[in-house]
Amino acid sequence: MYTIIAFKVVLILIFSIFQDYSEKSYYIKGKTMGTNYSIQTIDIKLEKLDIENRLLKINSIFSNWDKNSEISKLNNAPINEWIDISDDMFFVLHNSKQIYKQTKGFFDPGIGRLIDIWGFGSNKVNDKPNKNQIIKSLELSSIKNLQLADKKVRKLKDIHINLSAIAKGYAVDEIVKFLLKKGVNKFIVEIGGEVAAYGKDWKIGVEFLNFGNPININLKNKTIATSGDYRNYFIWDGKKYAHILNPNNGLPAKTDLSSVSVIHNSNMLADAYATAILAMGYQKAAILAKRLNLSVLFILDEKNHFKVLKINL
Repeated sequence: MYTIIAFKVVLILIFSIFQDYSEKSYYIKGKTMGTNYSIQTIDIKLEKLDIENRLLKINSIFSNWDKNSEISKLNNAPINEWIDISDDMFFVLHNSKQIYKQTKGFFDPGIGRLIDIWGFGSNKVNDKPNKNQIIKSLELSSIKNLQLADKKVRKLKDIHINLSAIAKGYAVDEIVKFLLKKGVNKFIVEIGGEVAAYGKDWKIGVEFLNFGNPININLKNKTIATSGDYRNYFIWDGKKYAHILNPNNGLPAKTDLSSVSVIHNSNMLADAYATAILAMGYQKAAILAKRLNLSVLFILDEKNHFKVLKINL
């Protein structure tokens, strides 16, 4: 037996502005994609229904928990058969395949079967998988077995796709686009801890359990995504393992990184890179960050002594 623990209060993204009392703030809050979202706009008030409709559409595409979602239909589709997909799905899958190559497989949303047997997906389990289950699932777990062409997709093996490590970031980007089209220039968007801040300097505080004062980051016309081993983990044989898997061996990632925050123009990319970086560990991650010119905040766990390192920040 092993225990899965969701611990969402350890890292908090605190957002505040360098306050201008001539400005008026408006707030929209709700639930989406299995988590909470919040939007703060300055001077311009929006209808919540407009936001909700776009988020509902995105959820109907990417939710593995919805049996009628587009991704569920893709996962149930037969192999070697081209099927039509939405523009949203094509865009996210296309970028996912690129990030898979950039990170040498450490970001791989084709590991849906592995995610499920470990109990991190829509199917909950009571026992850890055995070696044979891992090997069998690993054989059917890679986005390299997915072909894309002309807004169509084909599975070469019976893989299952899970885009939970990139879909929230995509949703943040889509809400940013929506707000800009509506003429809203000053705002902050947060979905499940992934944040975009536009139009002015916003102060983001990244707080980590037992670390001390929050790590402050000024954000303007940028986004930030964070991945860590504190939000969802399990205890196995007395040791803590992150909910993030190493796609190269099918096992939970066990690295020297406890938290990774990536700052990027695209929250979709920041979301995916943060996941990959946490799985690969600091040494490989530092090389990747420098090669791709990524802005990254690392919290290293050196035998429970935490250390902050920054690249391009």
